[in-house]
Amino acid sequence: MKNFFKSLAICALASLTFASCQKENADGNMDDQSSVVSINLTSPLMGTKAFADGTTVDVVHVHVYKVGADNTLTYIAPGTGGTETPSKDVTMRSSGTATYSTRLVTGQKYTFVFWAEKSGNGHYTYNPDTKTITVNYTNAVGNDETRDAFYAVLENVQITGAYSHNVTLTRPFAQVNFGVTAKDMAAANAAGITVNKAAVKCTYVANALNLLTGAASGSVTAAFAPTALPSETLSAANKTYKYVAMNYVLVGKNTSTLSDITLTLEATGAESDTPEYTYTNIPLQGNYRTNIVGDLFTSPASINITVDKNFEGENNEFIPNVSSIEAANEALANGATNINITNITASEATTTTLQMPATLESINISIESIESSANLTINQPATGDNPASVAVTIPPTASVNQLTINLPQSHVEINGASYNSINATTSNNTLVIGEDAQVTNLIIEAGAVEIYGKVGSITNNGTGNIKVWAVGDKATFNQAYNAGAKTIELKNNIEDFSSVIQIGRDLTIDGNGFEIWNTANRVIRVTESSASTLNITFKNLGIISKSTASSDVRGISFDDNCPPSSVVFDACKVSASFYAINLTPGSHGHNITIKNATVAAGWAAINCYANNSTFNIENSTLKGLNDKGESSCNDFATIVFDGNGLSNAANIGVNGTGNTLNVVNSTIYACSESSNNQAWLALQYGAQRNTVNVDATTRIIDGSENDQTNNIAMLNYVGYDSETETATLYDLESEIWIGNNNLFPGMYE
Repeated sequence: MKNFFKSLAICALASLTFASCQKENADGNMDDQSSVVSINLTSPLMGTKAFADGTTVDVVHVHVYKVGADNTLTYIAPGTGGTETPSKDVTMRSSGTATYSTRLVTGQKYTFVFWAEKSGNGHYTYNPDTKTITVNYTNAVGNDETRDAFYAVLENVQITGAYSHNVTLTRPFAQVNFGVTAKDMAAANAAGITVNKAAVKCTYVANALNLLTGAASGSVTAAFAPTALPSETLSAANKTYKYVAMNYVLVGKNTSTLSDITLTLEATGAESDTPEYTYTNIPLQGNYRTNIVGDLFTSPASINITVDKNFEGENNEFIPNVSSIEAANEALANGATNINITNITASEATTTTLQMPATLESINISIESIESSANLTINQPATGDNPASVAVTIPPTASVNQLTINLPQSHVEINGASYNSINATTSNNTLVIGEDAQVTNLIIEAGAVEIYGKVGSITNNGTGNIKVWAVGDKATFNQAYNAGAKTIELKNNIEDFSSVIQIGRDLTIDGNGFEIWNTANRVIRVTESSASTLNITFKNLGIISKSTASSDVRGISFDDNCPPSSVVFDACKVSASFYAINLTPGSHGHNITIKNATVAAGWAAINCYANNSTFNIENSTLKGLNDKGESSCNDFATIVFDGNGLSNAANIGVNGTGNTLNVVNSTIYACSESSNNQAWLALQYGAQRNTVNVDATTRIIDGSENDQTNNIAMLNYVGYDSETETATLYDLESEIWIGNNNLFPGMYE
């Protein structure tokens, strides 16, 4: 899970305007013992009219209590307490600010409770005796922005004269979001599935909040009725998704809990009109976003969950504007964790560094303007704790000559700007190069890096590594592979590969629902390596052959000299005109997992010449479509174990031998567009001692859904001589199990 920092909008508080002094007795009558009270309120809005950003809030309910000598609280009900009643409603401006003013008795102590919401929504009820807000979830509907609300408390305020104060309101809710990838939505639509509405149910959420203590109570199930999908997009972990659902549930101040969350869709064209998915132990936290995103429609188990601490207003503090690095360092030393530097000159940056404070908090630094020749340094604290994370945001149009990062115990993110050089020492919790950042030369002294922007050259001077590199074109893909990136993520389809992609090291390729197209006769080859084993994962990726060659076309092929490999195809699509997945003669000891995937080919979805390998297929579709020329020699199968001994009688048990195939809850198609036979399974030409286990929930069918269970090719001959029409026969010594039934008893012998 990646956490990304966002630029923080800086809300300017409205200037205080003091009314002329008026006076009031403790009994509410005006005299010369009253004082003016003015309180500026700020709700943490984004400053835009975006979906789910709090801009529906338009009123602040102010509840005032007199504090007695024994600290008892006496409520001053609205309409009482004098001609200008202390407890009253004030208007929240569109800027997210409000001004509360009244007159209170000098010498008296008061406690103020603030609750901001959309007026007239009926979702919340305040009990002045218990100081508690109660949430009404009855008949709740989804995507209801009017359920957003904020609160604050100001306790034991002694009125000694004119009083003014600034208060920032906070959400006591967790915002629960569901988002789907654009590719997944397109895939669902292409399959004839249209998702019309979504309903959400959250268990173990609170329904009452004590505004004085911030403590939530109650444990209820909040059910939000089916609602049309929002038209807006959801940003989570630096990626964009199509909103599916958004809801607010009560958690409390600085409180976290775990909830079981159920998403129910109303869809047409799906196997079920109301597919339902439950996600257990989902973290919820007050004033935070919980984002559940991924391929929700076609692969609901393939999701990412992030808890976004940069929910609007999470940083409930005044963000100082400073005009120099010196002033920035002073503000940081005085406890600021979010600062905005208006300008950095080249001469200043060459003589001064940004000195991080000794803290475990996260530090966010915005730089509005910086001279292009500036050399900027960010140093760790001299002693004491180190910031958990440091985020630096500079406008994408700005340029920086050199940035030196010396934060060996901190996570760092760089957003925006073009850098001639970055010299980085960070923790293994990662340096993130944001999507809108460009770096000509990146020098890694220590730590790990994730690259989402553009990077030219990389020099690794220490033990650092590239955890993730997000790419959008062939050249950057090759650059990321050659630089040793552990994970390569796709930003979009890459459709211009014309030479085979060779993989000879551990690697994860996360397609994010996008595809790689290749016109070479192989899209990917797993090749020779100095490693004794390889671990490779393909995730949410299309591996698509666009080769028009008349033979020898594979989607992914395992060379004869590649080491034993553990390879996972997770929510992938693999297609080729001949073999989708091909294990060549001489390779051995592979472990292939195919789950939530589709593997299709013009002949064989899996063609295995390898030995002693295991194939585990779960919740997937394998399709062999025999579209080859009319000939009995073109009979083939969707899954093939081949001994490669058609013309060589010595190949019995040499290739395609000792393998295991396990198939669970999947569909195997054996289809043909000609008179050629397409079996679902072939054991042939010297392949021996293979075991096939297919569970009872798997369907083995043709394109018209006719059963193909017994359509198996068992070609137990080798060394075929076409002139004499003779061959050597042998025992297959294999087993085929469908459910708990041995399909051919005795065949093993």
